[in-house]
Amino acid sequence: MKYAIGAIIGIALFAWLFSVCSPAGKNKTGHEYMPDMYHAVSYEANLLTNYSWNHWDDESSFPKASLSQPRGKVAGTIARGYTGVHYTDATALDVVRGKNAANAIAAPVNGEVPFYYENTPEDRIRCEKEIPTNPFPQTQEGLDRAKPLYNIYCGICHGEKGDGQGWLAANPDTKYPAQPKNLLDADLVAAGDGRIYFAMMYGLNVMGGYADKLSYEERWQVIHYIRSLQGGAKK
Repeated sequence: MKYAIGAIIGIALFAWLFSVCSPAGKNKTGHEYMPDMYHAVSYEANLLTNYSWNHWDDESSFPKASLSQPRGKVAGTIARGYTGVHYTDATALDVVRGKNAANAIAAPVNGEVPFYYENTPEDRIRCEKEIPTNPFPQTQEGLDRAKPLYNIYCGICHGEKGDGQGWLAANPDTKYPAQPKNLLDADLVAAGDGRIYFAMMYGLNVMGGYADKLSYEERWQVIHYIRSLQGGAKK
């Protein structure tokens, strides 16, 4: 009898251990040997969900959304080798290309510059007033470079024509919660370039910012491309 009870307990224990090591399938990850071996306790960039055992929000003064956003550089600084200037300043170009004796370190022109505006409605208006025009000259080369960037980052919502009928808004199988801005509207045609640049830096409403995806020059070239779409639509 004792042996029978022991056998039953042994079989039950073996079955339980086997179930603990159940394999993954479909939407189930299976059982884990240790939680941290599959679920990272760190926050993932651009991901607002987190592992249920992660209790950092209980100890942190930062909201989950801010913890999961891409980390930026120290305010007012530029990484070495990433100085951004516009083409019309030939002297500055000589410096960043290492042709100046005072600075022999070449840096890519397609870099970055400080942005002296906070993400507030007041600074949004100030940015539009203080930056009415694009610092880069409009060239066919710049438009050719900007077109795929626009289609990747902007066209999905605003449409390849800029009419607000991007795939997320116009596709019959999608239910996007907000109508993307029609970039061909009269108010944006008349707006200063700083207004569009500000939106690229910080985003607006459901649109996120693109400061970490488009460099200084790329943002301005995309704005040139948006203006070319407006010009084509308005003939």
